[in-house]
Amino acid sequence: MATNQFRVWDIYTRLFHWLLVIGIGYQYYSAKISNTSIDNHALVGYGLLGLIIWRVLWGFVGPNPVRFSHFVPSPKNLFRYVRTQPKPIYASHNPLGAFAVLLFLLMIALQSISGLFMTDDILFSGVLYGWLDDSINNAIQWFHNNSFNGLIALITIHVIAVIVHAKTSEPYIIKAMFHGKKPQHNYAVSHTLKLHLTCALCIVISALKVYLLVNHIPDWLGIEPEDLFDF
Repeated sequence: MATNQFRVWDIYTRLFHWLLVIGIGYQYYSAKISNTSIDNHALVGYGLLGLIIWRVLWGFVGPNPVRFSHFVPSPKNLFRYVRTQPKPIYASHNPLGAFAVLLFLLMIALQSISGLFMTDDILFSGVLYGWLDDSINNAIQWFHNNSFNGLIALITIHVIAVIVHAKTSEPYIIKAMFHGKKPQHNYAVSHTLKLHLTCALCIVISALKVYLLVNHIPDWLGIEPEDLFDF
């Protein structure tokens, strides 16, 4: 018998998810495998930072299932979920998944921001390179070069968790990442004109923030960068 399914994840949240996958995949490939142009690596990093800014905004003004106020658990609820057997099924993120979302946003944001302080000592310097003392700048560069391994570890855990859920309690979870629908939940997110306009405003704000960061803030801070992107 067919089970009624309702849209939990809006189209923009799903696009964010897959653009993040593509962006991080390229960053790994360009930095760890092919050693391609650092300019392209930096440009994708700016794009990832824009995505994170957008997701933070969307977490306040987007549909209920993606709002932080809806799915971020208190420490008490998180520990209760860890102890509970069997695990309850959530329409949005379960408490552990919500914690992982926050970790993802934080780690990718730190990766993107620390990349602004990077240099290859030849042709490229990040837009904030030279703003801080050398000792601090070197520590930030060390963090950027090494913390990516932590992000890869978190991604690996996330993928394993998704597979486990797909094989046990939520066989629809992978398909939901594409069509956004889950069964038997009290959500029916609609793609209304208001949702589209709200998303467009978040995109404009995110793009503007990254544009100012790359092209104007270094000048406002008195930095004389060797390599500024003009886009």
